[in-house]
Amino acid sequence: MTLRSRVAALSALIWIGGLALADQPAWSQDANGSQETARAIQLGLQYVRQAGERWIEKRGCVSCHQIPTLIWSHEAARQTESMVDSDRLGDWERWSTDVVNFVKPEQKTDLDHAATMASNIDTMTQLLLAIPQTNASSAPNATAWRSRFAEKLLEEQSADGSWRACGQLPAQRRPTKETTATTTAWTTLALLTEPVEFDPSTAIRFIDSIDEPESTEFLATRLRLAHEMNRRRPGQSPSHSSTQRWQAALIAHQNEDGGWGWKLADASDALGTGYALHALAMTGTESSVLDRAVSYLLATQEPNGRWKVPGTKASAKGKATPTANDWGSAWAVIALSRSMKHSTSVKHNE
Repeated sequence: MTLRSRVAALSALIWIGGLALADQPAWSQDANGSQETARAIQLGLQYVRQAGERWIEKRGCVSCHQIPTLIWSHEAARQTESMVDSDRLGDWERWSTDVVNFVKPEQKTDLDHAATMASNIDTMTQLLLAIPQTNASSAPNATAWRSRFAEKLLEEQSADGSWRACGQLPAQRRPTKETTATTTAWTTLALLTEPVEFDPSTAIRFIDSIDEPESTEFLATRLRLAHEMNRRRPGQSPSHSSTQRWQAALIAHQNEDGGWGWKLADASDALGTGYALHALAMTGTESSVLDRAVSYLLATQEPNGRWKVPGTKASAKGKATPTANDWGSAWAVIALSRSMKHSTSVKHNE
């Protein structure tokens, strides 16, 4: 059976299941499974926190992949009532949303804020998604950064609807256009959550110009975007929903061990599995798919809380790198936290 046929068959099954499970949380775990997941989240947080603070101390800059996921993992875990140092989290959020910290310490003198923001599209996008709007305090200008980031993102959108990936992301081992489309999907998601005037249609057309994606991240962000667009059209018939199509495309690439690789053809790793599990849990996928992904993450976490992940750049040659380890470990925590949130919701509704 071809991939297209598998996706079509899975879409039909997901749609049928969606009719029966409409508006229901994605899955549930038993008490033992929930406790094991909670322990993995707590252990993962310790590793991610140490890695993030080490980055801040040594590098002195935010970076699109390091500090946003440090924050996102802690915010996600906080939703599960995991032990999170809220004061330290607040410090990270205030520090990371100051544009002067987007660059290394030696570059901060006479910083051109507009140019710096333009070269940090992914950083701004990830911070908007990582930090909940409900974190707004009553202090003056406490959320001014959100509107500045959103307006700058709108300004930087290209005529074809895309946003260019920044930093070292274009060096990743997938087609450059797919990297650009993935950045565009993340940015579109971020802008849809902000109170700005934004028409996503041009961006979505660019994203959908990727016919044969190679990365799990692309499919996961495209699924989340489909879900968000469908949520904004509540009167639309489920039969016309594209959420099921993208769920099916992602599920079709789940490996036998329950995980996904960052690239669809690769062996499983925590980064690819984190992206996939998070998107599938958010969009209401049936439990066996999620159970297998959770089991994979629980089985592959190291005693120090880390998940080892092959580098996403071609130069890594398939070997684990510190950056990929930190990135993947954070996304494992984000995804496990999301799955636990659904599990708790199921129990409350029983």
